[in-house]
Amino acid sequence: MIRDIEQRRIALIELVSRYKQYKLEGRLDLTSEETIRTWLNEMLGIFGWDVQDTSQILQEKTLTKAERERLKTIDSTHSQPDYTFKIGKEKVTFLDAKDITVDLNTDKNAAFQIKAYGWSISAPCAFISNFEQFAIYDCGYQPEKGQAANIGRSIFRIDEYIENFELLDNYLYKPNIYNGQLAKLYSATQIDGLRRISIDFAFAELLSNFRLDLAKNILKNNNEAISNNNSLLSYIVQVIINRILFIRVCEARKLEEKQLLVYFQKQGFWEEFKKSSYLDFYHHYDGPLFERVDVINNLIIDNDIFNGLLSYLYYPSPYRFDVIPTKLLSDIYEIFLSKKLILNEGVVLDTFKTEYIKSKGAVTTPQFIVDDIIKRTLLKKKLIRSGIEGVLNISALDICCGSGVFLIGLYDYLEGIIIEIQENSYSESYSYLFTQAESKLVLNLKGKQAILNNCIYGIDIDPEAVEVARMSLALKVIDNEGSPEDSTRIGLFGKQILNGVGLNIVCGNSLVNELVYKEYPEILNDDEQLFKTNAFNWNNEVQFMKVFKNKKGFDFIVGNPPYVEVKHFNQEMPYMHSFIKDKYITADNGKIDLAVPFIEKGLSVLNDNGRLGFIVQKRQFKTNYGSKIRNFIVDNHYLSSFIDFSSTSIFKDQLTYIATLILDRSGYEKFYYHLIKENGKSIPTYLNNLPIPEVSSVEYEVISTNDFKDTEWAFDCFDIRNKLLLNGKFGDYVTIKGGPQALKNAAYHIKIKYFKDDIIIGSSQWVDNIEIEVDACRPLFCNENFYAFRPTSTNTYVIFPYDIKNGKKRDIPYDEFCKRFPLAGAYLKGQKARLEGPKGKAGGVETMPMKHPEKYSANFWHLYTRPNNLTKVSPKIFIPMTALDTFATVSNSERIYADNANMWFIELPDSNKEKLYAVAAIVNSIIFSVLARSIANPQDGGYFKFNKQFLEPIPFPIENFNNSPELILKLSEISKNIEERQCQYKKILIIELY
Repeated sequence: MIRDIEQRRIALIELVSRYKQYKLEGRLDLTSEETIRTWLNEMLGIFGWDVQDTSQILQEKTLTKAERERLKTIDSTHSQPDYTFKIGKEKVTFLDAKDITVDLNTDKNAAFQIKAYGWSISAPCAFISNFEQFAIYDCGYQPEKGQAANIGRSIFRIDEYIENFELLDNYLYKPNIYNGQLAKLYSATQIDGLRRISIDFAFAELLSNFRLDLAKNILKNNNEAISNNNSLLSYIVQVIINRILFIRVCEARKLEEKQLLVYFQKQGFWEEFKKSSYLDFYHHYDGPLFERVDVINNLIIDNDIFNGLLSYLYYPSPYRFDVIPTKLLSDIYEIFLSKKLILNEGVVLDTFKTEYIKSKGAVTTPQFIVDDIIKRTLLKKKLIRSGIEGVLNISALDICCGSGVFLIGLYDYLEGIIIEIQENSYSESYSYLFTQAESKLVLNLKGKQAILNNCIYGIDIDPEAVEVARMSLALKVIDNEGSPEDSTRIGLFGKQILNGVGLNIVCGNSLVNELVYKEYPEILNDDEQLFKTNAFNWNNEVQFMKVFKNKKGFDFIVGNPPYVEVKHFNQEMPYMHSFIKDKYITADNGKIDLAVPFIEKGLSVLNDNGRLGFIVQKRQFKTNYGSKIRNFIVDNHYLSSFIDFSSTSIFKDQLTYIATLILDRSGYEKFYYHLIKENGKSIPTYLNNLPIPEVSSVEYEVISTNDFKDTEWAFDCFDIRNKLLLNGKFGDYVTIKGGPQALKNAAYHIKIKYFKDDIIIGSSQWVDNIEIEVDACRPLFCNENFYAFRPTSTNTYVIFPYDIKNGKKRDIPYDEFCKRFPLAGAYLKGQKARLEGPKGKAGGVETMPMKHPEKYSANFWHLYTRPNNLTKVSPKIFIPMTALDTFATVSNSERIYADNANMWFIELPDSNKEKLYAVAAIVNSIIFSVLARSIANPQDGGYFKFNKQFLEPIPFPIENFNNSPELILKLSEISKNIEERQCQYKKILIIELY
């Protein structure tokens, strides 16, 4: 490889010069694609690619003119692009070679072809070249046949290669591609008039729409058979979709005839497909995917309902099933499965599942996170030492497997290890698991089945997810990058090639076992809750029994447990909610998310030497309500390593605070810690280059587990922080509270324009030009332009239907409110219909009479939904929730309240003025801010979220503070001085201005 950029430039100059000379001498057959590829091979060599090494680049065979003509008869221009760039098994982009007769400036078909292939693997861009032109296409948009060739394209003529060398080097130099350079180059590009959308979201949306249409049609034609059974309808629809897509992928892998589904469509799709599923596909594939299900075989479905889906499965659709990776199909399903079908009085609807309501859909785990967790949990060196027999004897489980993303990752990882063992130390005893395909050793059908049936296990509460996970593993069986001849050698044309594949993936609730029937016998009379709770008996499950019998538990558990709070299941699955709260020692706090009981359960089903690797939210390790899971891990010395991510944008379009948690039942006195400060597109390369600590611990901090006993896991300055905590915590001295939540902020919050006598002239989000009595409102202190000791003057007021007298709150009835404050009463009356109307964007809310009709009459419809802390009118400290640092200011007013959305107020046990100003001074200090930032959640732009749970654990020397009256007085005087000087300085500047 030419590592010096200037040497690469010189090499390209020489190559271009030689090409021009050959062309001048008439020594080139420019109509030959093979000739063009010869020159492109040299060009790629300059940029570090060995085109003969199939681990770097896969090359398609060169097509003859006759073969190209035959492709044109089915309106297709080519098979796959000529060059597939790879990192390991992952396809990263394509280069297609064209002969000189193809004008890349104008050829729409060539542009559509390469963009479709690039889009289908989520490549940032892809390339076409006839050597005299080099075109780069943005693949972040769903391509359409007939689009102009120049959309999202940069193109260079051969005479422009050298002057644009740095740009070409950015795109083509192998280390750049391996380091994620292409993704960085396209991270912020936009094309006017086009919506940037990835294939996973586009296809998931397509499947979601088809699922709803198919379900409606099945219900229409088979109402009696479905019998209002929501779960049966969902299962049937999912199985049909899975089978169609599986066969389409088999076509692309050349295991089925080309356009077989199109043939079915012409003959009458449903009957033909149903018959083949029952006979041909069952005999060829077997396995759970094509299990003979009578209810499906007896269905009546209109053929035309399939036309829409089928049109997207074939050219000119942009979906290229011959290159779409199995992981990407799993990602598509992960998004697709975030919705569920609902039967409501004979009408089929789809809606988000409980755990996805907040995020508006599933967020797939990035491949680099999957790979990293697996390599840290399943230690490669140890597995290689155990030999093929040892590898095939392990048991690895995803305890909440979803569509099977981690299961696929496990398969790929173990496949690579077994092949490496056989290549480095040939074993005749296990030679029956392998075959030679072209120039490399691969697993044959028996080898693939050995890994899937012996080593990989999964469980999920969602029956549809289980079906998809089984299909994902079936797709790994038929995966083959080689020719049809290789498929024959591997054994993919045999009978029942999926026999047993997927049986280790079972449906059940990992967190709830059969004890739920004993603890809550009433569930036995509730069929809906029985089905939803889906209790799982770990020891009696046939597929899992051998694991517990032979090894007393699993060797490895990996996954990405859901980040939804347990309390959200109180309505949807009350028995599960109660069971988790009662049976898990780490889960009795309502704010913890499901990852916590999943960690506890995972550790309980590992054997004594088992390891667990999860990607988890960091908040459980930094807050008071995560104390039990922290202590559970530390007290048992389970912590092996903790990989901390500074970046909050690892998951697509989601703000997350995550870490990789590796636990080991063997028990360790010390653990490894590493903070990854990289952001965005550079993280995959960084992780790939970071060795696991068991191989090299140079990049890691080695920390004593006991240092984290009974404390938050704040790794920044943790040793200093632990010593300071001996003197107390901020939350042990002060009380941190939030302000009141009005019935609807958009209606109740008034922005002041000016005051006229005792009247406010202002506007709300709903109404401009409001006149309202000052005494009908209270000033509201908001997080706007906040700084230390900021004056508490505000231009926001909130309508306040309460009397506060002698520390007590009195609700003002609406009729009385109108008499006392006719302007405010009339304004609220004008908003009543909207407030009591439909929820959501329309503005409707649940008023107190709606929420508690037994307690509130219609005369109290205008009260707040959460009248928090209305009686807290004494002097207080305000602290903003979101800020660059911790800031505080003091208010002596008895009327002002904290905005509930982004402001805290603090009360002291002894609220004299000196102590208030002294505490505010401490909050405004650098020391306090550094300690707070070490455990707070980072936000975009350098901001931090100083939630209550992050402020309370900050070290605070309570005894020293209380016993230092002189220090308190000094801090108070300094604080007041700063406050006064700021106001004076502001006045001077304004006077100078005028």
